[in-house]
Amino acid sequence: MRRTICDRVDSGAGVSDDHGMTSTGHGSSALVSLAAVTWAFKLVGRTRMLTEAWARIGQPTVFVQVPSYRTALERVLSFAQPRAPIPVIRPWPSVPSRRWGRYGQFELEKRIRRRARALRKQLERRVDLASSTALVISPVWTPWLEELPFGRVIYDCIDELRVQIPRAEHTALYEDWERRLVQCANGAVVTAERLRAGLAEMRPDLPLQMIRNGVDAEWFQQRAAEDPPPADVPRGDNTVIGFVGALYEWIDWSLIEAVAARLPEYKFVFVGPHDGRSDVQRVQRLTNVHLLGARLYERVPAYINSFDVCWVPFVQDDVGAAANPVKLYEYLALGKPTVTTPVADTDTFGDVLAVADNVGDMVDCLRAACVVDAAKTEARLAFARANTWEARGRDYVEFVASLGSEGTSRSSSVDGVAGARPSTSS
Repeated sequence: MRRTICDRVDSGAGVSDDHGMTSTGHGSSALVSLAAVTWAFKLVGRTRMLTEAWARIGQPTVFVQVPSYRTALERVLSFAQPRAPIPVIRPWPSVPSRRWGRYGQFELEKRIRRRARALRKQLERRVDLASSTALVISPVWTPWLEELPFGRVIYDCIDELRVQIPRAEHTALYEDWERRLVQCANGAVVTAERLRAGLAEMRPDLPLQMIRNGVDAEWFQQRAAEDPPPADVPRGDNTVIGFVGALYEWIDWSLIEAVAARLPEYKFVFVGPHDGRSDVQRVQRLTNVHLLGARLYERVPAYINSFDVCWVPFVQDDVGAAANPVKLYEYLALGKPTVTTPVADTDTFGDVLAVADNVGDMVDCLRAACVVDAAKTEARLAFARANTWEARGRDYVEFVASLGSEGTSRSSSVDGVAGARPSTSS
């Protein structure tokens, strides 16, 4: 009989690490992040930041990259990969998402479980699964969990489900995986009230904890002070309005086009990769809009420091309403005036953000943000100091501990198989 992710079984005794990778040590309660991206992904986000924070505070932790052919290639070329400060596991993929349609869900999950058994062996060289906690970033991991007997499973829900779905035709599959994950999780962590409400509706007795994003303020400020200004950011007498992050489908290009046309004397700079699916062509004809492409994360503080005003021009839909962008915290860590469209729970930021939901108000807010105010700058810096990744990491450890040794997962299994990608935080 096939196990489900609700079954907690003993993983057995571990063995020593024979791959030259730092081990967390058996018998310890490790936090194992089942990530949605690779460790070296250009847009360093929440999962990696939390993992590094746990390592700094002495919490045993492991980072498991999303199963993909990029991950497989990195594994083959592991000697060429930068050494991470914590163990990073690169599992072999099963079937690329573009080919999922060739299989029924039962056959697809069968193939995934085959790979999951190999991942289990990798994990058991580093942690005691029975005493460890899996932090699941995407429901894509649900079939894998059926072969990974973690002591606890926590769903780290940081976006609307749509953000995680690589192709529209996989929507029903991801909805089923999320339903099964929520039903069998010991608890869930959310970054927005909208996400909390959605999970509570799916399962009213699910233990929920709000742990929003954060920033390594000290590191940001040090890098900004030490690194040279980027040569590709236009200077001169023009005010620079800047954005750093993923230029994906949640970016409101029509808003950007209208605002940039209303403010021809300002330079609008965008740093980050483009997914090729959104309407970036709307702004490419504008001479005051500069798309610089992706840059190394180590250079992000210098880019932000070169902006006069930072902004977050997200589409105002369900994705934007549930987003708690890491970039907001990073902007504030350098004391930058910041303007955003309405994203999740902006009231929790107090007066350190300006919020605008239409072109006219956005233009007014961006103009007003250009006025230097020392008191407001200090308030932004103070907010960043109070919202560090280490503080978030400790909150997470406390929540895991509150669930007890076995948490409060469902004791019954889920209903078999129904019907025979980066996040906004980046």
